[in-house]
Amino acid sequence: MVRKLLLVAPLLASCAAMQNNTQGPMQPQSVSGPCQVGGFFFLGGRSVPTQMTVANTGQACTVALINPALNAPVNAVILNGQPAHGQATAGVIGGGRQAGASYVPQPGYVGPDQFRITIEPGAVGVTFNVVVQPGR
Repeated sequence: MVRKLLLVAPLLASCAAMQNNTQGPMQPQSVSGPCQVGGFFFLGGRSVPTQMTVANTGQACTVALINPALNAPVNAVILNGQPAHGQATAGVIGGGRQAGASYVPQPGYVGPDQFRITIEPGAVGVTFNVVVQPGR
C-alpha cells in the first residue's frame, strides 16, 4: 500500500499545481468569427503554439484569453510583428483581466500564416499558426 501511495504522490502534486495556475484552465476562453482555435495551456516565460483555422470571408477571427473570473491582472498584450498574409491586432480587454487577439487574412489569400503575442506580466506568449481556407 505504501508503494502505491509513493507512486501517486507526484501525480497529485502536479494536479494541485495545475489548479493553482493563475492563468486558468485550457485556453482560449472564447472564439468568434469564421474560425476555430485549438486548445492550449499557458507556459510562463515562453510561447506556446496553437492552431488557428480561418475561412477567408473578410471577417475577423477574434480570441479572448484568460478567464476573467480569476482576476489575473493583464498589464499589456504585445503583438510581436504582423503576419505575412493578413492583419493581426492584440490588446487588453475585460477591464484588464483578459487578453484579446484577432486576425483577418488578406482578401483572396489561402494558405499558411503566423503571428505571435506576448502577455504581460510574465512574458506569457502564444504563437498562432494560421491556416487560411477559402471563404464560403
